Amino acid sequence: MKKTSKKFLSILLSVVMLFAVCLPAFAAEEKTAFIVVSGMNTFPLKYSDGEQAFPPSSDSITNMVFELLPPVLAFMATNDYDALADGIFPPLTDVFGPLAFDENGDSIEDIDGTLFDCSLVGKEEPFVAGESNEFATVRAGIDTFGLENTYFFNYDWRKDPLVHADRLNTFIENIKAEGDYDRIALAAFSMGGTVTCSYLYKYGSDDLDTIIMCSTAFQGTSCVGSLFSADFSLTLSALWHRLALLTRDNTWENVIDYLDVLLEESGVNGGLESFANGITDTLKDRIYDELLIPIFGHMPGLWALVPDINYEAAKACMLNGTESGKLVARIDEYHYNVQQNAETLLKDAMANDTNVYILAQYNWPSLPISESVSVSNTDNLIDVEYASGGATCALLGETLGEDYVQKVPSEHNHISPDNQIDASTCMLPDQTWFFRDMGHVDYPYGESTDFIMWLATSEEQLTVFDNEQYPQFMTYDYDNAKLMPLTQDAVSPTTADIIFDVLEKITEILFRIANTVVSNILK
Repeated sequence: MKKTSKKFLSILLSVVMLFAVCLPAFAAEEKTAFIVVSGMNTFPLKYSDGEQAFPPSSDSITNMVFELLPPVLAFMATNDYDALADGIFPPLTDVFGPLAFDENGDSIEDIDGTLFDCSLVGKEEPFVAGESNEFATVRAGIDTFGLENTYFFNYDWRKDPLVHADRLNTFIENIKAEGDYDRIALAAFSMGGTVTCSYLYKYGSDDLDTIIMCSTAFQGTSCVGSLFSADFSLTLSALWHRLALLTRDNTWENVIDYLDVLLEESGVNGGLESFANGITDTLKDRIYDELLIPIFGHMPGLWALVPDINYEAAKACMLNGTESGKLVARIDEYHYNVQQNAETLLKDAMANDTNVYILAQYNWPSLPISESVSVSNTDNLIDVEYASGGATCALLGETLGEDYVQKVPSEHNHISPDNQIDASTCMLPDQTWFFRDMGHVDYPYGESTDFIMWLATSEEQLTVFDNEQYPQFMTYDYDNAKLMPLTQDAVSPTTADIIFDVLEKITEILFRIANTVVSNILK
């Protein structure tokens, strides 16, 4: 009996020891809620009855175009600028006027964004086939964390990001209550950076374990700053270059760039620019007083996109201090406590054990609305200087120079292999990644979203030196859907580039010769 008892006890102890050794394998995995904070107009704005308010319907656009044609054609014959304005402003106001805010910064019409106030279970249809931008990242989040643990925070881009921060706080509190999560990872896109930084300003980072800023405008964008400061002019060469890059095809890029050279050398670009800019210069006061300011000038969301360098000039241009006192107080709170204080907000979050990452794209032209904006190095919308939190950047198409030395001394090299970016001046130089030739918030599904998931799933704060696959500077090959480390070889000119470069130079020489011959004949 004693032997039997000892044998039983021995087996029991063995089982207990085996269970203890294997216990970690049976422990529940950490449960993470993954939140994507959307950029501007990811889903349409709608009236309370469900009708789409923005973007305008195709019928609205078609009707507007037909109404614009007669005054434009009449102007070609009469050159009457005021008659042109009288004819084109009403159709434009009919289409975009309902979006307007009042002097206090509140929506006049009952319009709001499409909101997702719980997990995406039952609402996943727009996301599960996402190929790029927020949709691809949500899709990757569903793959990684599960549909029931993936959330999408959308909003009305016109409204005050500080108001969105309040709703985001409620959103996060509800997620915590319903899911009993161990971790919360948040990826903010584009304008979502203004919402996320506003949240940090008002509520801190206690509830967030990871923040990923993806192509965000948390420092503004020069195209809005320039427009709100009345600094705008059409630059056709920048427009053609932007169209060329949008093709994402090297041959077509070269063809369009070569056509641009032909138009530039023949004087067509200059003539069209002079004509268009002549209209805008003559009608600038009316454009601002009757269109831009009444419709867009009182939207706090757009004011959050004005960079610090333009901010005070923009207020002087767009706002009446007396009538817009409440609005000014609202946008000042954001500007001086959020945008100007973003570095402190992000570093405080890191000090509070929240992982923080910044992702920025570059080597694209911005909207061609002014000479200064046209030469800025951007992701096709947001300047890399602003999206990266302070990188030193060469102008578009240029380099920092052969003798350039990294501005902030460090044991690490923070200069890009193509010599366009010095990341040493960033707010977070060791936690900021750059993607050459990837468009604004693009992040195609696959290798680029795998990178975002690598950041989102890490419990430890990662740096640009932790993974050879994901160095500080990368490039995306759209032809082969590959995310690759950026090397000098990756940006070397192709045979087609060289051929078109030679053609451009020959074209320039031929036009100079032709101009000289014509000038001599006319003499």
